[in-house]
Amino acid sequence: MKVKLMLSDEKYDRIAAELIAKGFEIDDDAEFILTERNFYASHLIGRRGEEIFRLDTDKISHIESFGHEVIAHSGGGEYRINERLRRLEEMLDPKRFLRVSNSVIVAVTEIKSVRPALSQKFTLTMSDGSKVDVTRTYYYIFKEHFGI
Repeated sequence: MKVKLMLSDEKYDRIAAELIAKGFEIDDDAEFILTERNFYASHLIGRRGEEIFRLDTDKISHIESFGHEVIAHSGGGEYRINERLRRLEEMLDPKRFLRVSNSVIVAVTEIKSVRPALSQKFTLTMSDGSKVDVTRTYYYIFKEHFGI
């Protein structure tokens, strides 16, 4: 059975060794995930073409979902992520990442500017120059997070 581990660096090696000794296979694409309470991912696994990358969450500006495809935007480009946006929202530190629509999570430190739009919306300009909309559903959550 394949298992994905979402653990702190201090526990990862010990638990991985125990699981491997018991016949488990450690795989970042596994369907089953073993995680510790109050642990937030420091990296994500992304793909560009056939290459697999370990993306530092500190370098991600935002993550977008287009249907079944999830794309992480980083200084190094765009990477396809094999997690659903809902799962990513749980994996990422809520002090550093904020969901702003049904299809976008942003890194709050990567927001360059906020512009009010019509109908209880905001348009965000990210540090990489891309534009992201805060939808009405997330309007008050966004305002509360930033104390606007």
